[in-house]
Amino acid sequence: MTTKVVDTLIPLYIKEFSCIGAACEDTCCSGWRVNIDEETYKKYKKVKKIEMKSRLEKNIIRNRSNPTKSNVAKMKLEKGSCSFLSKEGWCDIQSQLGEDYLCNTCATYPRRNNIVNRVFEQSLTVSCPEATRLVLLNESGIEFEQGQKEVNIKELISIINTSSDEITHWKDLFNEYRYITIFILQNRNYTLEERLLVLGMLYDELEEYVKKNNINEIPNLFGQYLKCVEDYTFKNAFNNVSNRLDIKIRLCRELVVVRLNQGINSSRYLECSRDMMSGLNIEAKTTNEEVKEAYEDAYTKYYVPFMKEHEYMLENYLVNYLFKNCIPMDCSSPFESYSRMILHYTLIKFHLVGMANHHKGLTTELVIKLVQSLSKTFEHNPTYFEKILGLIKENNIMNLTYMSMLIKN
Repeated sequence: MTTKVVDTLIPLYIKEFSCIGAACEDTCCSGWRVNIDEETYKKYKKVKKIEMKSRLEKNIIRNRSNPTKSNVAKMKLEKGSCSFLSKEGWCDIQSQLGEDYLCNTCATYPRRNNIVNRVFEQSLTVSCPEATRLVLLNESGIEFEQGQKEVNIKELISIINTSSDEITHWKDLFNEYRYITIFILQNRNYTLEERLLVLGMLYDELEEYVKKNNINEIPNLFGQYLKCVEDYTFKNAFNNVSNRLDIKIRLCRELVVVRLNQGINSSRYLECSRDMMSGLNIEAKTTNEEVKEAYEDAYTKYYVPFMKEHEYMLENYLVNYLFKNCIPMDCSSPFESYSRMILHYTLIKFHLVGMANHHKGLTTELVIKLVQSLSKTFEHNPTYFEKILGLIKENNIMNLTYMSMLIKN
């Protein structure tokens, strides 16, 4: 295994993660395709153990149509699960051949590796139940650690290099974007709703600066926002923002229906989805007004009391999301990146309100179940979100007013 010493930036929770194997409620060895990289595929061809050699030959399918170095073959699935998943819930390849024989996908997941300005960054994706617990359940918030360590860099998701000498493009200010976004998201002097609305205003102004090519003025804008946040200028400043719950309900119903129609393998998400629809009385003949009444009742009776004590869970989700995805570098413009994050947040909140009504309350276990299964269903389907973002752009609703309506209540 090739390793090298590199500069690193990681959330502290990374140090606590280890696979819980058979105890996992939603194994990563089921429910989705497992691609095999070229290097690992060559290793499999050289395996000497007769039994494992036979199983590998039988259960690995070559990708002959459009092979790449990261995808030359795939694991055969049996009833939706990897053919090398043992009855006890462990990986037979790792137990019989060793960790070095895991393909990049399996060796890395649920870790996500990025290199940003020559710094190795690693985070966890919350489509893994154990990762979700580590990310969400830290009451004091996500903390980060810089340093140097020996790492095995496999399966890089992205490599980002920005100019440090001269600002010529809006993306050259990536470190500044990340700092101020995390600073605002973790400022608990404001409600989470207020923090997201402040970020909406900031990213909306950033969009205008980029369009007018006022790149060199962006650092001053950041300074103004930092001062206003610290001076409590934004406290209670959004009380008059319109609460168009009808818009949120219509959008979320459409998002869920579109995804369900694509086919879903996650039984955990289907359970959450059924609970949500039951709690909000969502049926084919149910009007949006009837759903709105159920939503408002559940929001006041169950969601708000729970979140007064556990708002840190959604804060941690958002901080991890922006760090993992290198926001706003994941999109062609700052506000598009912000809008994508708000859509994820809105879906989570909408589901939780419905589930709260169904269960007559929320628990940390229900939040973990929803966030994990929704992430596995939605976040790992980039085509779905590209389609949704395309529809939003076509209808000219990717703007601050619309996103603010999604955030409110």
